[in-house]
Amino acid sequence: MTEVTLSFDRARAGVLVIVNETPPEWAHCFRSIEEETSRTGMPLRVAALDNVATGTMLKGGSALLANERSLSAAATGMFQDFPSLDSLLVVTAPVAIPMGMLDRAAAWMEDDGRIATVSFLANAAGALSFPYRNTASVNGISGHDEHGVTALLRSVAPDAGPVPLAMPSGPAILVSRSVLACVGGFVEPLDAHPRESVAEFALRAGRRGFQHRLDAGTYISALWYEGFPAPEPTEDEQARYRLHQAESSFPSLFDQQRHTDLSPSAIAMNVARSKVMGLRILIDGSCLGPMEMGTQVQTVELLRALSRRSDVASLDVAVPHGQMPAYARDLLADGKVRVFDSHDLQFTGAEMVDIVHRPFQPDRPIPWDRWRGLGKRVLVTLQDLIAYRIGAYHPDGDAWLAYRHNIAEACSRADGVVAISDDTRFSIEEERLDIAREQVYTVKNGSNHLDDSASEETPHSLVERGMIASNFILVLGATYAHKNRDIAIRVWQRLRELGHEVALVLAGANVPKGSSEAEETLARRAGDDLIVSMPDVSSGVRTWLLRHACAVLYPTSAEGFGLIPFEAAAMGTPTAHVSFGPLRELIDDPSVPRQWSVDDLAEYTQKLLINPGAARENINRILRGGASLTWDETARGLVEAYRNSLARAPRH
Repeated sequence: MTEVTLSFDRARAGVLVIVNETPPEWAHCFRSIEEETSRTGMPLRVAALDNVATGTMLKGGSALLANERSLSAAATGMFQDFPSLDSLLVVTAPVAIPMGMLDRAAAWMEDDGRIATVSFLANAAGALSFPYRNTASVNGISGHDEHGVTALLRSVAPDAGPVPLAMPSGPAILVSRSVLACVGGFVEPLDAHPRESVAEFALRAGRRGFQHRLDAGTYISALWYEGFPAPEPTEDEQARYRLHQAESSFPSLFDQQRHTDLSPSAIAMNVARSKVMGLRILIDGSCLGPMEMGTQVQTVELLRALSRRSDVASLDVAVPHGQMPAYARDLLADGKVRVFDSHDLQFTGAEMVDIVHRPFQPDRPIPWDRWRGLGKRVLVTLQDLIAYRIGAYHPDGDAWLAYRHNIAEACSRADGVVAISDDTRFSIEEERLDIAREQVYTVKNGSNHLDDSASEETPHSLVERGMIASNFILVLGATYAHKNRDIAIRVWQRLRELGHEVALVLAGANVPKGSSEAEETLARRAGDDLIVSMPDVSSGVRTWLLRHACAVLYPTSAEGFGLIPFEAAAMGTPTAHVSFGPLRELIDDPSVPRQWSVDDLAEYTQKLLINPGAARENINRILRGGASLTWDETARGLVEAYRNSLARAPRH
C-alpha cells in the first residue's frame, strides 16, 4: 500500500479509502478527497485490495494505489504511522466530499468518547439516503452539489447535532480509534467485505455500550460507478444473516427505525429535507369568507408572505367551497398555491405535507386523525384567550365550556402553538394549558399590509347623510363588550362638550352574544345626531375611514395583538388607546393613558386633535413600534417554528 505524505503532526482525523472496485471509477473521488486532505492536513491512505488492478493516478500525478490484502491491517498501519489520530474516515465507495466534512463529527467524537461511529447523509446511503430515506438516487439533489447542500444544512436552524443511530450506514463512516481498539479492531475474516466489516465492528461496539451517531448537517455525494449503489450490509440478505449470527439482537431495532417516522434519524432527516427541498405547507383557510376583517387580513397576509419564501416548496390552502374570496384571489397566480375545499375541515383532495397549520383560533372541533394523516406535524395559532375567559361571548354555559375544551384540546394535541404576541404567550402559561413552553412559539403579526397607496372606497352611509366632508373620530372593531364602544361614545360626548365639532363613526360587525349594544344605548344622549354606525364595511371603506379620520379611538381592554393603531398610523392617523398588554409590548409611548377613564381618554384624544406635534409623535411612535413587524418577518418566524416542530417527536 502506498501513502501520501503531508504535514500531519497535528491532525486528529485521517482518511482511509478502501478500493475494491475498478480503479478508474474512483478518479473523481480521489480528486475530491485529496482537495480536502491537502487543505486540512489530514493524512490520506488509499488501500487497493488484491482483486483490483493498480495504476490509477491522483491529481498530483503520483501513483497511489497498491495491493493490500487486509482492511484490518490498513487501519492498524495507519494508526501506527499517525499516532495523533483520534478517528478515521473509512471510505468504501466513490464519493465527493464537502469542504469541512469532518469538522463537526470529529469534534463530537473527541468530546464524547462513547461515540463509536458517525455516519453522513448521502444520495445513496441505505437507510440514510437523502433526500428520501431508504431510496438511493444516482442524480443526488437537483441544483445542488455536496458543498451547497452541506452549507444549507448547517446554516439553517435548527441544527440536529449528533443524532442517535441504531447502526452506521453509507459509503463513508467516521470510526473512533479508541473504540476500535477497545473492541479489538476490524476482524480479518471480513477484510474482503469492508462495509460489512464496519457494520460488524458497530455491533461489537454497541454491545459494550458505545454509541453511533448521524451528522444530519453534512451531505456527501455517492458517485456513479459500475454496480452503483454499493450494497449496504444491513440490506443484503447474506450479510444480514452473518451479522445476526454475530449479534442476535440485529436487525430488530435497525429495521424498526428505518421504517418509522418516529426515530431520531427519521426526525432529523425530515428537517434536513425541508431545509434543502423546501417546506410543504397546508393552511386551514376556512375563515376566508366574503368579509375581510382582522382574522382574514392576518391569514391572507401570512399566505402572501409564505408564498414569497424560497424555502417554501408548496402552499396548499383550504377555503370554503374551494373558492378564494375576491380579496385573496391574487394568490391563485402563484404556482406554489393550490386550493382545496375546507368543508368539515377534511380538506378533501389534499396530499401529504410537512405542516398543517390553522393560523387562527382553534375554536371548533378539529379532525385530528385526518390532519395527522395529512401532515407530519400540526400547529395551531392562538390569537388570544379572550373568549376562553369571557363566558358572555357564548350562547350559554355549555357552549362556553365546549369552546374552552376545543382550545384546551388543541393545545394538548398540536405539535406546536403559535402565539401572536408575548402577552398571548403569557396568557397561555397563566391558564396552564397542556403544551410545553418550548412548543409555544411567539410569532408576532405583521403590520405593514397598508400604506398610503392602499385603495379606498367611499362609504355610502356618510354620503347619504351629507357627512362625507365632516371631521370625525373613528372607532373600529366589532361590538364585543371588551372593545368598550360605550366608553368611546362617552369620550366623544366629552370632546363635544369641550367644543370639538366632530362626528363619531362606529364601524364594525354586530356580534350575537357579548355585544356592548345595551351599554351603547345607555351611553347615547338626546341630540347625539352625529353618530354613524356601520355594521359591515369592506376593506376599501375601512381604508377610507382610517385615512380620513381625525383620530382613531381604540379603548379596547383585551387584545391578542391590536392591529388597528398600526393600520391607522400607516394612513397618517393617530390613535388614542390605553397602554396595556400587547399595546404596551408593541408600542413604546408613555404619554398614552394607563387606564380606561373617560376623562383621561378624552384629554389625550383632545391633544391629538388640537396639537399637530402630539399627533405626529403618536404616529411616529406607533410606526417605530411596527418597523420590525413585517409579514415577511412573520413568515420567517413561522417557518422557523415549523422546522422546530419537525425536529421534535410528534404528539399523539
